[in-house]
Amino acid sequence: MTNASGTINMILAALGGEGGGVLTNWVIDVADREGWLCQSTSLAGVAQRTGATIYYLELFPRDRLQGDTLPVMSLFPAQGDIDIAIASEIAEAGRMVQRGFVTPERTTLIASDHRVYGITEKEHLADGIVDATVLQSVASQYARNYIHYDMLALANEHGTVISSVLLGALAGAGVLPFAKDSYRAVISATGKAVASNLAAFEAGYERASARGVEQFQPPAPALEPVGFQLPTATTSEGQALLQRLQAFPEDCHEILYLGLQKLVDYQDYPYAHQYLEELEALLALDPGSAEHHALVKECGRYLALWMCYEDIPRVAQLKTRPDRVAKIRTEVQAEPGQLFAVTEFFRPRVEEMCALLPAALGRRVQASPSCRRFLGWFTGGKRLRTNTISVFLLLRGLAGLRRWRRSTLGYSHEHALIQSWLQAVRAAAGSDRALALELVECGRLVKGYGDTRARTTAQMQAILARAVAGNVSASDIAALREAALGDDEGRAFAQAMAA
Repeated sequence: MTNASGTINMILAALGGEGGGVLTNWVIDVADREGWLCQSTSLAGVAQRTGATIYYLELFPRDRLQGDTLPVMSLFPAQGDIDIAIASEIAEAGRMVQRGFVTPERTTLIASDHRVYGITEKEHLADGIVDATVLQSVASQYARNYIHYDMLALANEHGTVISSVLLGALAGAGVLPFAKDSYRAVISATGKAVASNLAAFEAGYERASARGVEQFQPPAPALEPVGFQLPTATTSEGQALLQRLQAFPEDCHEILYLGLQKLVDYQDYPYAHQYLEELEALLALDPGSAEHHALVKECGRYLALWMCYEDIPRVAQLKTRPDRVAKIRTEVQAEPGQLFAVTEFFRPRVEEMCALLPAALGRRVQASPSCRRFLGWFTGGKRLRTNTISVFLLLRGLAGLRRWRRSTLGYSHEHALIQSWLQAVRAAAGSDRALALELVECGRLVKGYGDTRARTTAQMQAILARAVAGNVSASDIAALREAALGDDEGRAFAQAMAA
């Protein structure tokens, strides 16, 4: 596949840690073994934060050289001038299409179907996730040939990074005039993880050659989901909770059951009963209405999340769990028995320290300038090795403080806000169910910790105050909520409140 200039132009986008540089060097080595010249350049990205590193290669056969005259090849990719585009993740494939590097007349696109969420998706205050199905459809329309499957899953299956699977997909696609043995030879020549890389290469090759150039097909409509069935309780405490849950409408069971699981893990069984008490009071306002059941279900979703607010004991609990260590071991691909270090970054604020104290004492300490100055010595960025015995035991001790959580200032503060929210919802539910549902959806606002938590709870309080004052409609509350989700500095929300 050569163009009018006789070159094959290839672009590769890979995230940090995925071996994009290694893959580029492999392609260069394969071209050299096959008697081709190859020129490459790279534009460093910022890895998983906002984009991939872009590698551009131009290949030219040596047997077409005229004497000692070398071809003049470009250092940068040009729109509409790409023969092969490779993306290590589907959103990066979408960016290639957006930038004009993929054209239906010329480009073979090879991409992995998996997702790695970018910072622009993660920082969104609501739901900023890009629809992968739309990306797949667009890629299929704009590429001449589109070869795709979950290459990360194959890499994980063989205990290596995705670059070896991408190389296999490139070889299996048959878009380069190179022998398969040349690809295998350059992998073996590195002397690093040869067995796993070769196995992943073979798996990628087989999948690409088997799928060929098939076009993307949207997923078939999902089958009608099977109704959720409450599991059988294994303890007396669990049985008591499930018996109480069965009094709720069946369409609420799944959400409320998941909420109960989270609350028991966060605190204890009485805390889960407290959750059901609040929802029972809401359900009693209109137990026979299907619309009201939806209100109870949505309230149950956000109430469970809010009641599991992240304080210092919760953070310590999550960071010392065995399954977290196992997850990290998997992510870094540590061998069985291999030691690794984990450095955590902590940035506690004075308010979060005071939240651990008994409510009355915490208020006095928080109001005291001298106490705040003293506690300020322990704030700021702290880096702690949680794989050391001392730090691990410290975190376990902090996690154990959750048994006294109900007496703390943090609990008093959060549950006062929760009660004001629930009271506003119940007041509206009796006369204006649409307004009540919009108030319930405001539970989406309360999230994060530190300054983010302070901002979102302040916005929630402002909305509740507006609702309690009266003369607001459901659309008014919806508009305020969307404005609060508009930016993380509160400018849109301030304008909406003023309007």
